[in-house]
Amino acid sequence: MAKSAANRCVTLAFNAPLLDVQKEERRPSTAAYAFSPGGRFLGQGAVDAKGQASFDVHLGNAPTGLRVLMGPATEEKLPSLEELLRRGAQEQHLRVGLDEARLRVDFPVHPDIWRPWLLGLCLVKGTLQKRILRDGITVDMPVCRATVEIYEVDPIWILIPKLPKELLDRFRDVLVRPIPLPDPILDFPPVTGPIPIPFPGPRPGPGPDPAPFDLMAAETHRVDAEAISALHEASGSAALRFAALSGSDQAFRRALIDHADLIRPILCWLHPTLVTMRRIGTAFTDDCGHFRAYIFKGFANPDQPDLYFRATQRIFGFFTVTIYAPVPIACHTWWNYVCGTEVSLYTSHPLAITCAPCPPVIAGDNWVLFMAIGNFPLSRIHGTGQALGAATSTNLGLTDGEAPWGGLLRPRLEFDNSLRDSLGVKYYRLSWKRDAEPDTAYKPMIGSISRHYAHMLGTDLVLDAYPLGPTTQGTEGNLFEIPPSIPPLGKWSIPDAVEDTTSGKFNTVAADGTPVLDGQVQIRLELFDAAGAPVNIAAKGIRYFVPTSTDLSATIHTVDASTLGLVAGNTMVITLHVNNQSCGAFIAPPAIGGAIADPCCGVLKYGLGDTVTLAWQASHPHGHATYGFGVVRGVSSVYSSGGGVGGGSFSVTRTVGQLLNDNLPAGCAAGGCPVAGFSENLHVYATATDGWSRQYQYDADSVRAFVLAPQ
Repeated sequence: MAKSAANRCVTLAFNAPLLDVQKEERRPSTAAYAFSPGGRFLGQGAVDAKGQASFDVHLGNAPTGLRVLMGPATEEKLPSLEELLRRGAQEQHLRVGLDEARLRVDFPVHPDIWRPWLLGLCLVKGTLQKRILRDGITVDMPVCRATVEIYEVDPIWILIPKLPKELLDRFRDVLVRPIPLPDPILDFPPVTGPIPIPFPGPRPGPGPDPAPFDLMAAETHRVDAEAISALHEASGSAALRFAALSGSDQAFRRALIDHADLIRPILCWLHPTLVTMRRIGTAFTDDCGHFRAYIFKGFANPDQPDLYFRATQRIFGFFTVTIYAPVPIACHTWWNYVCGTEVSLYTSHPLAITCAPCPPVIAGDNWVLFMAIGNFPLSRIHGTGQALGAATSTNLGLTDGEAPWGGLLRPRLEFDNSLRDSLGVKYYRLSWKRDAEPDTAYKPMIGSISRHYAHMLGTDLVLDAYPLGPTTQGTEGNLFEIPPSIPPLGKWSIPDAVEDTTSGKFNTVAADGTPVLDGQVQIRLELFDAAGAPVNIAAKGIRYFVPTSTDLSATIHTVDASTLGLVAGNTMVITLHVNNQSCGAFIAPPAIGGAIADPCCGVLKYGLGDTVTLAWQASHPHGHATYGFGVVRGVSSVYSSGGGVGGGSFSVTRTVGQLLNDNLPAGCAAGGCPVAGFSENLHVYATATDGWSRQYQYDADSVRAFVLAPQ
């Protein structure tokens, strides 16, 4: 069991009455709970009939935060935070200063909250995130302190009777004669779809795919795969086709209502502005972007609720901005919402204020998580990725795509708040060495690191930097502060997704004065207490972890790093394969037999039946590259090839007839081209990455032009 140095006792006094309890109305059994910001259970107390509860929690010698919950009572001695939230428990985030020994927590529970614990009303919950594109990679950051309005959209059985006659006839046409993509008679122009997520995963819920909202130019509908699939599935329904072909308008409307699941995407396509809606609830996002609210389903409405969401945020203390409101509404409605399921909303609004990401880390107590290099999780690196199996001497330190590392590497660490708050661990140090060097050769990472926090100064929103190091404590230098669980003021913020998630900087090009051109390096992590003394992790119950999850925006599941052989004494060591070498690209002159294209004018004479040899070299000193090669005649591609560079030498033969006549554009003269100009284009792509982007500065290109002319 983990040891704790906590020596401060804080009493939590809850005033949590159930409001508006009617005489003889049954009450749910309730309890109050307290957790650390990192998700560690701290204590609980039963709430009596008057709504009162009191219990003590033990904290460390630093200001910290608390997550307190009020919800249904459980019989578990160590309740699960995840399970309490799933059951509808309500949550508050508290700030606990050093001078506070007793905290009063007012937690009145409104009837629309506690009655669902008995009656099973509809819980709507979700997450609002800002999708940021950086160096070709998308990162999702929680949008905190936003207002999320919940609207109910007219159910399909109300919408269908509103369809005008001409639109009803259009439904008949598309059901009887489905139109394949692209549809030349669509009224709505196509637009770019949502930004792709870095690690593909399951669809986030029953609603539409996330779509960005541009306040100046709102997104219009596009014909997507879902609409076309629904169209063809609907046209295959015998009942729908029969009603479309032979039924009256009334019978056809009835058939559309009976096949609502097939009709909704088509309705979005044909008439996206038809729907109306009304607001039925409001929720507020917390520091993690989560929101939750209970809504009452109408007793007269037999349908599952059809929900639409709109989000606003107050900027500079007085200016309310709409940061999420995708249109058309019919195309962004969560039809047949299943109560209690997660809604994922994404905005790309430039003014949306984000907080630090806080995905749940499943790692037990007193954890240190070496999560990623840049935005690339250790779960996808040979040697640290448990699912990748045992690493070999050739792939150790490479990514799961066999790519090396290069440029400026940014290790990313996360820490359980208990290290600072209870165990007196305040600093860490990252250092590196080449594989062949002894442990005494470790060199510290010294680049400056900071975190940003947002707070109000009067009516202005202010963004300040909190420096983390490097600093010196005692006899130890190049230390970095473990970020406190809460900043000096306000909330942690992420204005720069790269800098604000960086825990160390390792410039593999500058290195120690000599670049790491190719080879394995070790990165070491150490911990220090407030006085700068090295920490005995076993004595304090601290464990190192690496992720097993590949999606860093979701729940982070982990594995003990010691089980992977990554812990040495009180330190954690990982291995990366670094390569900062450049690619090579060369195109040989095209040849027919022993004759090559004229180096002055590039003319290659041919005779009937001749074959042209095209050769090129796409290389990398250690094969860490891919290539793309293509031949263009005029404006038409006549040959293309690509893949790994392998040994580096490639060639292909094409007949003169193929080169002169393949892929001729419409309108060309009969018989093709007796004389034609060609361009050979070679691009070699380095696969090295810094965890955020490919190191394209090591790419190579080559171009050669030639002309085929008869002898």
